[in-house]
Amino acid sequence: MEKIPVLFHALYLLQGEFMKTIWRWTRMTSEKWEDAWIERLQFLGPGRAAIIGWPGSRSVRIEAFCDEKTGRKLVKEFGGRLTKARDWTMQPDQPRKPLRIRGKLTVHGDPKSFAAHQGRGAALLIPAGMAFGTGEHATTASCLRMLCDLSEDLPAGWRAIDAGTGSGILAIAAAALGAADVEAFDFDPACVRITKANARANRFRHVRAALADVLKWKPPGAVEVVMANLFSDLLMKAAPVLKRATKRGGHLIFSGVLRAQLPEVLETFQRLGFSVKRTVIRGKWSAGLCRRG
Repeated sequence: MEKIPVLFHALYLLQGEFMKTIWRWTRMTSEKWEDAWIERLQFLGPGRAAIIGWPGSRSVRIEAFCDEKTGRKLVKEFGGRLTKARDWTMQPDQPRKPLRIRGKLTVHGDPKSFAAHQGRGAALLIPAGMAFGTGEHATTASCLRMLCDLSEDLPAGWRAIDAGTGSGILAIAAAALGAADVEAFDFDPACVRITKANARANRFRHVRAALADVLKWKPPGAVEVVMANLFSDLLMKAAPVLKRATKRGGHLIFSGVLRAQLPEVLETFQRLGFSVKRTVIRGKWSAGLCRRG
């Protein structure tokens, strides 16, 4: 019997106001990356992406509906297949509402909204693009809240490292909250390019982005704040490296951990001499704040 796919998550309801010839980009990926792709494809706009899965399978199929130029860019960045679809009713893009964090930080997806906010507190411009991290996902939002809370007690001139930076949102947030120097890195070249572009858009020259694998990366020194929004298996493997990057008395903010895997992750960091200061669970995801003793 042929296996019939079952739609278990749709990003948007297909609806809209105008007709346009579109293309369909598809690729297979692991189920654990579902949330990352949901946020990564938000830049396409309403009604233009879906994730399809099969009962009992750990693989899912990503489908994105876009113009030919965008489709070819997706293929170049992420592989997959591009085919011509048909005329489709598509809703015009709508800017995201600003995301307010702890009354200290505002994340904007729209340049006009960002420009209007200037002079009224710390603000970031993070347009939806081909990198994970607009601030809306539970993992990123938890990290931003912890960073805002932690920034109150950090010494002047504090420094930060962002491992697996994605769009660069955590690195840029650290700069906005007072970090004097921020190093960000990711193993994905697209993420590095996007982080550099976002740092320029926010006028933070002291946010640097580089291409690196966290398991092979060598910390240039120990800093006051290390941020790592990584999946739990990678986070635990990288724990010794992250320890070397964290100054004694410094803090590690981590996320990307499924709630069922949180105890194992905490135990890993405690064995390395970290004390757990706070944990947060939102839905199936968890995050934590640790201090290096």
